[in-house]
Amino acid sequence: GFKGYVVSDYSSINMLHTIHFVAESLKDAAVLSAQASVDIELPHRSCYSELLIEAVQEGKISENKIDEIVSRILYAKFKLGLFENPYVKVEDAPKYFDTPKDRELARQVARESIVLLKNENNLLPLSKNIKSIALIGPSIDSKRNLLGDYAYTAHLSKDKESIPIVSIAEGIKSKLSPDTVINYAKGCNIVDTSKDGFEEAMEAAKKSDVIVVAVGGKSGLSHFSSDNTCGEGNDRSTLNLPGVQEDLVKELHKLGKPMVVILVNGRPLAIEWIAENIPAILEVWLPGEEGGNAVADVLFGDYNPGGKLPMTFPRNAGQEPIYYNHKPSGIREKKKRDVDDIFKKDYVDSSTIPVFPFGHGLSYTSFKYNNLNIEPTEVENDGTVCISFEIQNTGKVAGDEVVQLYIRDLFASVERPVMELKGFKRINLQPGEKRTVKFKLPTDLLAFHDVDLNLVVEPGEFKVMVGSSSEDIRLEGEFRVIGKVRKVGGFRKMRTDVEVV
Repeated sequence: GFKGYVVSDYSSINMLHTIHFVAESLKDAAVLSAQASVDIELPHRSCYSELLIEAVQEGKISENKIDEIVSRILYAKFKLGLFENPYVKVEDAPKYFDTPKDRELARQVARESIVLLKNENNLLPLSKNIKSIALIGPSIDSKRNLLGDYAYTAHLSKDKESIPIVSIAEGIKSKLSPDTVINYAKGCNIVDTSKDGFEEAMEAAKKSDVIVVAVGGKSGLSHFSSDNTCGEGNDRSTLNLPGVQEDLVKELHKLGKPMVVILVNGRPLAIEWIAENIPAILEVWLPGEEGGNAVADVLFGDYNPGGKLPMTFPRNAGQEPIYYNHKPSGIREKKKRDVDDIFKKDYVDSSTIPVFPFGHGLSYTSFKYNNLNIEPTEVENDGTVCISFEIQNTGKVAGDEVVQLYIRDLFASVERPVMELKGFKRINLQPGEKRTVKFKLPTDLLAFHDVDLNLVVEPGEFKVMVGSSSEDIRLEGEFRVIGKVRKVGGFRKMRTDVEVV
C-alpha cells in the first residue's frame, strides 16, 4: 500500500473557507482536509494548528484519524534517517548543490529544448569571427528573465545570493573573437510602453553587421512583481509580445541587416509579423541558469538544435483554440482548401493556419524519410502494429531529428480527430548516417469513448502518417483493425514502444 504522505498546495486548506466556501470556518476546513487524509499543511499552519486540537475535543474528528496522519509523517522521517541525523551540515551544501555535473545537465536540457523556428537562407549558425554584432532587447542581458516562476530567484527572492546565472549576452560574448565589436542596448522593458530606448538600440544596430534581439515575457508570481507576463496568477487577454517589443523589432528591421530574434517566454506568442519578416527565429523558452551558454551554443553552431514545438503557435488570440488534433468538422484542415466549402474557409480577416504548427522545429542539417513498412496490414483488435521506416541525415553536420508517428481513424462511430500523435523518438545522426525506426503501436492506443461512453477499439481503416511535424508528413500508409468492437479495460497499454536499429 501507500507508504508516503500527502501535502497540501500553498494555502489550499484555508481556501476551503476563504475562496471555495465549502467550509464555514478554518476549523471546518482543517477537519475536511484531515478526513480526506491530507497530512501536512503548507506553507504554514493556519488550519492544522490548535484548531485541529479543538476539533478533536469537540468530536468533529477522531483522535485515531490524527494518529494515522502523524504516523505517515513519522514513518517518512524515520526512513529518511531524520531521527538519527536531524540537521544538515551547512558547510557541506556546496558539495551537493550546483555541482559541475548539475551545470552540465542544465546546459544539456536547455540546448535540447531550443526550437529553431525559422532559418531563412541559412543565416544561422553565425560566425564566431564576425566583425561586429548588436545585442539588443529586454532579455538579452537579463538573468532573471531566463527563469521560470518557481525558480528560487523568481519565486522567493531576487535580493539574496543564488547560484550563478549566465545571461544570453554573456553566453554570446564567450563565443566571439576578441576582435569582434559588441554593441549593446536594452531598447525597452518587457511591459513598459516607453520607446525612449529605441534611439540607442538603433544606433547600436547601425554600427553592427548582425543584429540579435531577445524579446518575450517574464515568468513569476503575480503578487511579487507587476511586470510578470506569465507564471502563476498571470493571465493575459492577448498573445502579442508585451509592451513595445514588437515595435522595437520592426524599427530594427528597417535597417535591412541580418537579424535573429530570440524568444524568451513560457507560453505561445502571436508573432505573425516577426515570423513573416525576420529571417531567423529561435524559441528558447525559459532556459534557466545555463540558458545563456545554451543559446550561444546554438547560435554559433556548437550545438545543432533539434527541439520541436509541444504546442501550436497561433497568428492571433482569435485563432484560439487551435490544435493539430482537431475534428474534421473543425475550420482548419490543411493549407489547401476548397473555397466553396463553407466549413473549411479562412476567417474573414485572418488565415486559419497557425504561424508554427505542433511538432515544428528545424535543424542545421536535413533528413530524408524512406521505406515505410507496416506489419501486419490487418491486425486483431487486441494486437500490435509494427510501423518501420528509414531515416537518413542528408546534410553536412550531425543533428537530432524527432520523428513523429500520427494516426487517423478514417471512419468511426463518433467523430475522430484528423490526426493524433501516437509515438515519437529523438534520434542523433551523423552526416550520411541511416537508421531504421520501429514503432510498435498497440491497438489499445486506438481506443476512444463511444456514444455510450465505453472505451472501445473499433474495427476499420487507419491512416499512418510519419513525419517531422504535424504539418510536415513525409510517409503515409494504412492498416486495418479486424474483429469485433472490443471494450478496453483499465490496465490498457499506454504507449508506443520505439526501437532504433
